[in-house]
Parts: sequence; structure tokens; C-alpha cells
Amino acid sequence: MIKIFYSFLIYLLIVSIISCGLTTEETVNQAVTNTNDAVSNTTGAVDNTLFGENDGIMLGDEVPETVVFNEIILDPNTSQSGEFEESASDVIKTSSGDYVVVGTSISWEWPMPDNMDDILIVKIDGTSGKVIWNKKIHHRNFDRGTSIVEGNDGNYVITGFTSSDDANKSDVFFGKIDPQGNVLIKKAIKITNKYDGGYSISKTSDGGFVIGGEAGHSHNEDFMILKVDQNGNKKWSKKFSDHPDNSAYDAIEASDGSFYLVGSKRIVNKLDDIRIIKTNSKGKKIWDKTYGGDKDDIGEAIIESGNNTFVVVAGTFSYGTSGDVMLLKIDSNGAVIWQNNYGGDKLDQLREYDGNSVSGRHMTKTPNGGFLVSGYSSSFGGMWVFKTNSLGTLLWNYSNTNLGGAFAARQWVDGSVIIAGPGSSGDTGDLFVLKIK
Repeated sequence: MIKIFYSFLIYLLIVSIISCGLTTEETVNQAVTNTNDAVSNTTGAVDNTLFGENDGIMLGDEVPETVVFNEIILDPNTSQSGEFEESASDVIKTSSGDYVVVGTSISWEWPMPDNMDDILIVKIDGTSGKVIWNKKIHHRNFDRGTSIVEGNDGNYVITGFTSSDDANKSDVFFGKIDPQGNVLIKKAIKITNKYDGGYSISKTSDGGFVIGGEAGHSHNEDFMILKVDQNGNKKWSKKFSDHPDNSAYDAIEASDGSFYLVGSKRIVNKLDDIRIIKTNSKGKKIWDKTYGGDKDDIGEAIIESGNNTFVVVAGTFSYGTSGDVMLLKIDSNGAVIWQNNYGGDKLDQLREYDGNSVSGRHMTKTPNGGFLVSGYSSSFGGMWVFKTNSLGTLLWNYSNTNLGGAFAARQWVDGSVIIAGPGSSGDTGDLFVLKIK
């Protein structure tokens, strides 16, 4: 009887597999594909129970299907597209539920005006997308906004570049704006007597901020980290000299008080490698490592992902096809835990690697522990945003062929995603803000 019973169970198992149209090997291969093939045109969410993360699909793990709003925002001094080139580098959701976007407005006037570039900062209603206020910050002839964060006091703090000639001399820009759009602080912070600038700003545990950027000659820069208090007063700064063309595009304070910088480093007989530096709480280097292959690999952002581990997003030409996006997870010693590529069979990237001084915040952490990445995809035909779970498994892709590259994207607990970028309009760009759900 026991043999008959087990034979019956085996028969039922075989019938079940056949009825599903998959062999056991195919089932295993499909699971592997779901885990590793981050280039598929995903039309639904991946069930996180396959990876032991939770009890099912979480809010925001489904492919966004609804456009809540799509706003094109111009320079406040014009109503006509093409007079200025407007772009967005970062976007945040404020404690009041609205959105604030920071970027740059470049004048196309000829002959060129003295204030060629101004920092553009726009606050929009979180529900309708309508502009609450739209302002420019002018400090010198060339001012560019790269990153924004809401401070503990409820004001908005930004960093970027400020320069008089945009060729040989630049400083880190620090600005603070209140919720009504009034500029409270705008200042230049000098690191060297040459070309300095900030690409990212993040809050620190003491109520101040850490800025990641570059310092040195234009096109001969060094990694730079700058610690400031809540009013932008410099507490300390460090730069890490090496081969030409080194830039830190992101800097964060880890939960243990150390700092991590990520960016790119020029390698002899190669192009660029991803560079990650870990420092102590005073900016003293603990370790300095590079990652990549024999082509360009450029780190753009870093996020602490729990248990003293970190995830880096990078543009890669060493892995994949014609250019992909890569997520790299490391431990606190810099050892690689996993590495995944994302993209199709064409050029897929975070931004144009053409010496552009604005990078953008191309990766953010989602409320359920995943990662949201923004860029441009030739494979999908335009603006590209994708989400993974905490293991780097692709959950969905979203693209819009009518918009240019996405420089920043963030997701909130209701599953909605806000995306900002430069857009496109002939030879110039118009800033766009897109909310999807």
C-alpha cells in the first residue's frame, strides 16, 4: 500500500508539471531568468516571495500604469520654449507633501549675458503638479544646481557649482531656501584656488550636511568631500589626488559615522573605473578601491542598504552590450556581494558622459527597501526608470518616448513615483516633472 501511495503522489506531481506546460528544468531556468535577466520588458511585478523578502507583492512593486501629471517647466523669465535650456538634477518630496526640483537654467541669448547659467528651483503641488513658485538663484555668472535635501529645520538646502568664468575657477555652491521660496543663504565655498564643485548633498547625524564633488583644475580634478554645518560653514574638507579626471558624484554618511564617496577614476591604458572611498568621521581615508572592466565604468550614487552593506549604481560599458546600467552591492570592506546589469541590446545609460558638470541623483531607495534608478534607454526609446528589490532583481521598467533622460526619481509609500529630467525641445531642453502610479 505504501508503494502504491508514493507512486500515486509521483504521478500527481508529473501531471501537475505537465499541466503547467513547464518541465522542472524549465521551471528552474525561469526562476534564474527572473533573478538575473534584468533586461526583459517586464509587464508585471516579480513576486518577492521567490526571494524570501516578504509575504507577497508590496505596494509600488507593480508596473506604474497611470500618469498623474506631466508638467513642463520653463525659466520663470520666459513663456516660450527655446529661450533657455532648463534641466532638473534632483527632486525631493517635502514634509508638507509637495515636490521641490533643483536644476539649471542656461540662457540661449546671443551675445551671451553675464549670468549665463542660473540655479533653477521649483516647488510644485504634490497632487496636481501645478507650480507653487518658480525661482532662479543668481550668485555669479555661472551657477548650477545639482542636488537638494530638506534640512531638519524644514528649509531646502542645495549644492552645485558657482563660477565667474566657468573655465579655470569655480567653487562649491551652498544655498538654503525657505518653503516660501525666499533665499536665506547663498555662498561659495572654496576648497582650492582652482575648479571646485559639489555634485551631491546629504544630511548628517549632527544636523549638518556632507557634500561630494571635485576639486582641482578643470578636467584634472580630484575626489572631494566637504563637511558643513546647517548654515554651510565649512567644518572640514578633504581631496584625494590621483590620475587626472577624478570626480565624486555622491557622498553619504553611514550609520556607523563613516563616509563613503563614489565616482570615477581615470585608469592608465583604460578609460574610467568606478571608484569608492571610505573615510572615518573626519574624512581620513580608510580604503580606496576601484571596480570595472576594460572600458568606461562610472559610479554615480551610493546608498546604505542595511547590515552595513551598500549599493552603488554605475554606468557601464565593460559589461553587457552597447552600454548598460549596473548595480553593485558591497560590504563595509568594499568586497563585492553581487553585481547585476540592466538594459537591452542598445545604448542604455544614466546620462551623457561628455564632461557635463551636472550628474543627477540617479538612484534612490524605495520605502520597501528596493532601489529606483533613472536614466535614458535607447532600447526602450526614451526616458527610463526601473525598480529592483533589495537583492537587485528587476521588478519593472518604465519608459516614455516623448521625454529625454531622467536625472532623478523617487518613490513614496503609496507607490507613486516622481521623475524629473531635462526633457527635449529641439536644440534646447525643457525641465519636466512626471508623476506616475
